[in-house]
Formats: sequence, structure tokens, C-alpha cells
Amino acid sequence: MELKQLQFFVVSVDMGSFKKAAEVLYTTQPHISKTIKALEQELRVELFKRNASGVTMTEEGKQVYAYASSILQQINVIEKVGEKKNSRSLHISSVPGSRLAAVFARFCQLKKDEDIRYQFLEGTVEEIMWHMHHRTSEIGFVAISRRQLSGFIHQLEHKRLEFHLLHKTEPCLFVGKQSPLYKAEEIDPAALAAVKLVQFQEDFYSISSHPGHLKEDFRIDQGNQTAVVTNSDSVIEKLLEHTEFGNVGSGSVGKICSSENLREIPLADSTESVLFGYIKRRQGELSQLAAEYVLYVKNELKS
Repeated sequence: MELKQLQFFVVSVDMGSFKKAAEVLYTTQPHISKTIKALEQELRVELFKRNASGVTMTEEGKQVYAYASSILQQINVIEKVGEKKNSRSLHISSVPGSRLAAVFARFCQLKKDEDIRYQFLEGTVEEIMWHMHHRTSEIGFVAISRRQLSGFIHQLEHKRLEFHLLHKTEPCLFVGKQSPLYKAEEIDPAALAAVKLVQFQEDFYSISSHPGHLKEDFRIDQGNQTAVVTNSDSVIEKLLEHTEFGNVGSGSVGKICSSENLREIPLADSTESVLFGYIKRRQGELSQLAAEYVLYVKNELKS
């Protein structure tokens, strides 16, 4: 089996006919047909049903197409390895938050003259731990309820990861101008209990995604209070701007959006706190670029 055979097959599928594939690949239709026929004979399956209007895949063809497409994509990645040897890379995972996204954007602008390739993934704390454990991210930024810290550290130990604290803040309620609480200076348990919430997709550890770990008086009834669950910053922002919904979040660290139409209201008498920091692999130091980014985030949180 040759890569050319797989390429001819995939392009023929994408174009819908051998004739169009030949035009894209700068070859002839008979050459395309002969190459794919040889592939079919080698695999001992029929990949296409031929007809006057073109070709359609068989069930076996669909399976081969999925594998062949993946192989060609990986070949493309391998061919670019040499192009990246002089560049640096930074792979980050983070809990959602417009302030964190804005910090990342400013860092990219600061480094605009350097050859750096970035990957920035948002997700739940559990997803971030997965990325770290499987080495798809070098650093992961998380916001953890103080009450969950012990269990969180225990999980990290099993994955050979460690947590470094950068900032401590308090949970709060985000609301928009449609909310009757918009001008409130703080919110007490009785008022909070009446608020319908839009929350991030539930995560066991994160206060912004699982707001049931506040002071007992502030414990939220997820079944009754949470009207919308989403993993989208923009959905939360629009709902807060245009409805009476509120969002319990992790305060100034994880502001869900930068809209001037939203307010951040402290929770009265709350003894809970949210710990923001990053996780890294226990063995080995951060790369110079990752260390620079952590320091940049830390300094930005002070401002």
C-alpha cells in the first residue's frame, strides 16, 4: 500500500468523482481509476460503487476513508516538524473566564515578535487534569473551592501533578440590568435562594461550575435554582444581559465576561474562598516560556 493510493482515494471521495479528483491532483482520470482499483485489489474490498454521475462509497469504503484521512493528516503534521524546530510552543488549559482570556491575548501581543505556537483550551477542572495527565498541556489554570482543596490535591497526587496557588478570591453573584438585584451592594441567603441561575457545565471541583460548596446558608439547590447549564461564556453573557438569571462565579479571577452591563455582587457573610492557581507535572521544571506566562498571569491578577 502506498500513500499515493490513499491520497487518490480520499481526494476522489471529497470531490465526488475520479474526473474532478484528477483535475485537483494534476493527473488523468484513468490513472486515478487504475490506482484506486489496485488499492481495492490489495485490500480485497470494493471501495466505490461506480455510476454514470460519479462514485459513491461502499460501507467498507467509509471505514477506509476514515482511517486514510487520519493517516494523511498525521503525515502532514510530521512533514511540518522541521518547520517548527526553531519555534517555541506553549500549551495551556484553563477554566473559562473572560479575564483569563484577556490576559492570554495580552501575552500573545507582548510576544508578537517571537516565533511561538500556542494552544489554549478551556474546560472543567477535571478536563484540565486530563490534559495535564496526558501531556497535551504544560500548565493548567484552575479555580478551586477551598473546601474541595484537600480532595483535589489527593487526585493530583495520583496523577503526579501539583498545585501552585496564585490568588485567593471570594465567590459572588453576577447579574445583568434585567435582574432586580442589579443595584444591590451584597446579597443575603434569602435573596440568593430566589435567583434562577445559569451555570457552567457541572464540575466537581470548581466553584464557578458547582456552586454547592459555599457556606451552609448559601448552599444552592441545583435542581430548583439552575435553569440553564452550559459550557459557553457567550451564552452565559447573553442570558445575564437579557434575562433575570444570575451566575454564581469565582469573583474577580474568573469574570465570565467583560460586559459593562453586568455587575459582580458579593455574598453577604460568606466564609468560603476560591483558590486560583496552576497545576504542573510534579517532575521537571516548567519551560522558560511557561514560567514567563505564569509570572505574567500572577502580575496581571494584582492589577
